[in-house]
Amino acid sequence: MLAEEGVNAVRVVVGLLVRGDYEELETLTEGRRLSASQMADAVTASGRELISPPDDAFADLEVSGVEQVSGGERAFRVAFPLWTAGEGRSALVLRLTLTEVMDGVWTVEVDGIGEPAAG
Repeated sequence: MLAEEGVNAVRVVVGLLVRGDYEELETLTEGRRLSASQMADAVTASGRELISPPDDAFADLEVSGVEQVSGGERAFRVAFPLWTAGEGRSALVLRLTLTEVMDGVWTVEVDGIGEPAAG
């Protein structure tokens, strides 16, 4: 289960992505995995127009893994389905790593934007 602050971090990332504010998103994530241009390219390549998901979309975030990292920090891998103008909930997924670095303080990395790998 992801703490409320972690869920709020996902909301912020999704909001920036929907608005196309890739530079701000790169600043937030410190460009750790994807640059602003890589995020923009991933959204453009999908051929879809992202829209804000309904509030209840954040209620059951899919945490696909939790791992202990340095200093007792925990990293949560999250796959969040994106919403588009044409589809509503779409096959596009935003993959994130959220790390609680201190009580209530989270860092975010965008691991990928795209359709889930077949498998």
